[in-house]
Amino acid sequence: MVYINQGEYNEPAVVCSRNKTLPNPTYLWSMFHKLSGRVWRFIPYRIPPSVSYSPAYDLFGVTIDDSIPESLTGNTGATMCNVHLIPGEYYCKIYEQVSTTNLNPALSYDVVYETIFNVVGINQNTPVSYSGTPDVFIIYNENND
Repeated sequence: MVYINQGEYNEPAVVCSRNKTLPNPTYLWSMFHKLSGRVWRFIPYRIPPSVSYSPAYDLFGVTIDDSIPESLTGNTGATMCNVHLIPGEYYCKIYEQVSTTNLNPALSYDVVYETIFNVVGINQNTPVSYSGTPDVFIIYNENND
């Protein structure tokens, strides 16, 4: 599970380049909020690796800030991608594609990574676990109060 924080700039680490088949793809993220059923699709900026070999994971720049407009495509810098994600857990699929503007997974090439994301809210919405079970339950509160 990948944790990212609401109200700030994040650099989630995910494995995309090692699973790609296209020579120089862009990565379309499709995030499905488990409780509300809402879907966000965006193309974050991939931070170039600081090593000469192929790294084990890729870093992307994603800001979650409701006070500034969303920027879902055309992000040419790490802090430019802004998505209005709400707190909670998400199923995330990352697709490789040639287009830098396509937000339709049906027009993308292939899935290169799947995982679960947890967006931690500004005031709360931290994971709550109950003793005696291995499960983690996330309480969803869109107003974050």
